[in-house]
This record gives sequence, structure tokens and C-alpha cells, in this order.
Amino acid sequence: MKTDLNRCKRCGQCMSVCPVYQTTFREADVARGKLALLESIEAGTIRWSGRLEEIVSRCLLCGACAQICASRVETTLMIQSGRQRLFEVKKGGKSRNALLRSMREGHLTAKVLLKGGALLQALVCKKIPETSGLHLRFPLSFFTERSTVPPIAWTPFLDAFRPRAVVNGEGPRIGFFVGCGANYLFPDMAWALVHILGYVGASLIVPEDQVCCGLPAYVSGDTKTARELAQKNIEVFESLELDAILTVCASCGSHLKALASLFADHPSSRDAAASIAQKHMDAMTFLVDHLGFDVHLKAVEPAGSPEGTSPLRVAYHDPCHLRIGQGITRAPRRLLEAVPGVQLVEAPHPGQCCGHGGDFNLSHFPLSMKILDRRMEDFEKVKPDTIVTGCTGCLLQFAEGISRRGLSGKIEVCHPLVLVEKAIAPCPIPTQRRKDLPVFQALHTDAGQ
Repeated sequence: MKTDLNRCKRCGQCMSVCPVYQTTFREADVARGKLALLESIEAGTIRWSGRLEEIVSRCLLCGACAQICASRVETTLMIQSGRQRLFEVKKGGKSRNALLRSMREGHLTAKVLLKGGALLQALVCKKIPETSGLHLRFPLSFFTERSTVPPIAWTPFLDAFRPRAVVNGEGPRIGFFVGCGANYLFPDMAWALVHILGYVGASLIVPEDQVCCGLPAYVSGDTKTARELAQKNIEVFESLELDAILTVCASCGSHLKALASLFADHPSSRDAAASIAQKHMDAMTFLVDHLGFDVHLKAVEPAGSPEGTSPLRVAYHDPCHLRIGQGITRAPRRLLEAVPGVQLVEAPHPGQCCGHGGDFNLSHFPLSMKILDRRMEDFEKVKPDTIVTGCTGCLLQFAEGISRRGLSGKIEVCHPLVLVEKAIAPCPIPTQRRKDLPVFQALHTDAGQ
């Protein structure tokens, strides 16, 4: 790691793109400041401390600094490596059972229990398994500081879909990595993909034994757990001989794309992880680049909208894990531009981070909200009816932002595929036209990323 740290020239380009620094204007909050401190740790001139732990945690891992770095320093990997070292020093960090202890000991107020409701019960009563990243995403602070708490799907997507799984053998074998957020909190985005692919007659294979992608553990520094989860998913998906593996959550997709980096010292596992990463595609990219579905959408007649009705004003937010992590910006917009009855409006500062950043939202909630406020101001300028984004973390963040600004009931939040599904639901595609769609032609998994 030391060589990579020393490549940083302290030029300050990262200051121009860092959402945290642009909020606090503190040198320690920008990449070059963190790398200087980590270099001192490597040199042995300073030691880990509570203050240094806080500084290393004050990073969204959005990747904007690495993207702009003229010296090509992999800043996010360096900061992540620091978190791993810290996790090892602390021998596991803070207990995951703080929520459970608080409930058992009666320390939670009635207001928190009422607000948390089903989600609290699901986490504590093992309805959500320990392997799910939601246990890291929703500690006690999540329920005490937020004004909104997402509802839990009492029948998770994977449980509901299992009896319906049908593989008809026609066309490429398409796998679906669901992810914890889509499984438990936003199943509508998972069902939207199922219905869209069913609409065109494609086969979708959803392995029931898949587990969390491991990103929440990874960003907290727990690389061991992240590797174990990755190994499980590799075994599950590798055995299915798939042509493509789709995700609907940008965070899960970005992590799958970089899966091989978890196994740098394990060649066999690294190769298997690289194979999974090569087959991965964001679902929206698959629909546009491999199915040409945006072209079909433009021919769909809007249903149920009286003549003269104003179009639905939709503002799209680029998740960092999609824009930077996977290099995808156009596919979601092409889909939305093609949805009948929808007017895509572009907010100022496209690409601006929403401030969620996984556990950053939990560890530094007030700072996360300040970053969100800037993004909400951008959206309010274009007066959308709906904010759409392709990441479960961003969906949680904007739901909170809408509530805090008194816009509940005025602005909706959803995944782009949910709008696509609503558009095609009343308009079944003729069977003969299904065969004309490229999904039944050869699939090249290295395209469109």
C-alpha cells in the first residue's frame, strides 16, 4: 500500500469533487488528507486512534477522487485498505448486537419502536438473516435519528418468486442477483425486472441460495466476511452456467464488478470472481444495449391518461456506484426518455452525490443530511413529480430528504424500472414481435458496461 500512497502528489484535484470536503472544507475530509495520514501510519510516525478512526470513516467511497486523480492513485482502495487495517486492529470493531441489547434492556422509547415497527422486529426476530447487509445498514442510530424508516416486505422477493421460477430454455440464460435492499425493502424494483423480462418472453433464473453481496461488510473493513459472502455467491451462480447476471441495485452491481479484487492472493477464487464480474450487467444497461427495449417503449401507447394530461415530470439521480463504479449514465436516461407519458427533466449538477454512502449515513448522519440538502435543492429547482434512481441506498436517502422538506405526497421516489413496468403493463407485446428482440440473439457480456 505504501507505494500507492506515495504516488499522491497532494495536487488537490480531489478537493474539487469530494462531496464531504465541499461540505466541511476540512483538509482531513479530502482524499489527499486521508492518504497523508495513512502514509504516516505506514511509516510508524503515528498510531491508530479514535480521532484517526473518525477521519477514515468520513468518506463516502463514491470514487469521485479516484476518477479525477491525475496520478491515477486508487484513492478509494487506499482508504478502504485503511478501514480494513483499523477493523483488524479493533478485532471486529463495534458489536453488531447493540440494537438487540437495547430492545431487550428496554432502552428504546415508544416513539422509536413505533417508527421502526416492522423493520425492527424483522431484524431482531431473525426474519432478516444475519448474512444480510441490512444488519450493518440499520443499527440503533438509524431508528433514532431519521424521520422516515422504510417498511419491510413481510414476504421477501426471493421467498415470493421461488415457486414462480420457470426456465424455458429459450434464448440466453439470464441470472438475477437480487440484493438485500431489493429483497426486503424495495421488492417492487425486483418484480419490475421480472415482469419486464417476462413481457418479452425471456428466461430469468433466480437462485434461492444467493446471499448479501458483501458490500456493507467490505466498506466497514470486515474483508473476511465480505470474502465469505462473495465465495458463497460465486459457488451459487457459477454452477448455473449463465450468460448474464443482472442487478437492479447499483451498489450491488458495482461490488460484483470488482469482486475479483477481494481475492488478490487466491488465484482460483480470483478467476472465478472475475468470471462472475464479466457476466454482470446492470439491468437497465441490459434492456437498452442488448434488448433495444427503449426503442420498443417509444412505440407503446400510453394507457389510462386522458388527452391533454400533463406528462409525469421525472428527475433522474445518478448513483455513484453506477456512474463512477460502472461507467453507466445513458442507459437509464434512454429508458426514461422512451417511457410514454414521462418527461425527463435534468436537475442541476448531474452526478452530484446524495450523501448516503452506506455506513457513512449512519456514522455521520448530520453531515450526510447536509450533502443531501444540496442535492434536494437541485431537484426542487426542476419541480419533479418523481425522483428516480437505481440504488437502494439512494432511494432511502431521497425518501428521507422528501420527508424532511415536507414534500411527502408531492414527490414520489422509485427505481426507473418501476416506471417502465407501469408503462407496459396494459400493453402486452405480440408473441411474434418477441422473437424480433435481440434478447434471443447472441449475448456478448463484455459490452455496454
